[in-house]
Amino acid sequence: MNYLAHLHIAKHCNSQLMGNLMADFVRGKPDGKFLPETTQAIYLHRFVDRYIDSHEAIKPCRALFPKHLYRFSAIALDMFWDHALVHHWDAFNNVGFDEFVACAEKDCRTATQQEPNPLPERYLFLSDKIWREGWLPSYEDINTLPFALKRMSARSPRMGPLAETAETLVAHRQILLNAFPSLYRDVLSAAHHFHH
Repeated sequence: MNYLAHLHIAKHCNSQLMGNLMADFVRGKPDGKFLPETTQAIYLHRFVDRYIDSHEAIKPCRALFPKHLYRFSAIALDMFWDHALVHHWDAFNNVGFDEFVACAEKDCRTATQQEPNPLPERYLFLSDKIWREGWLPSYEDINTLPFALKRMSARSPRMGPLAETAETLVAHRQILLNAFPSLYRDVLSAAHHFHH
């Protein structure tokens, strides 16, 4: 799951949105480094990542990728699930998408200001871009994915092949969209019962 899904899961679980968004930028144990609700949110994000990676429904999805891209398929699918969530939005929400995004931005910015401990610089830089450049609404368009994956692949030479995964996502879009609702219901249920 990527930015949108982690924010949506956080809201579903009454967990702090900022901590769920920030978790990928925090190394090691977060205990004592941030407010307790921020720490709890980081643990929820990590639980969701582990749960998804081990879910049975992920295997056939990853099998759609060519062998040489298999090890990048989990990251590519995480990006795709945000597209799928926008596509299936009404099935999981009684709040409109635009309203959700506006509230999420407000919640994250407020929590960022209220956190007395230093936050990761990379998170502060990225979160500002996410809101300022409208990343979440852009996930509605499948054509955002090649662009977003190319951007991610540029982070290091090792990640280069990630850009190629977009072709598989676009080609198998309908299969993946169909796989999403039951998988996501399981994720929401597991996250709801998670207590660190």
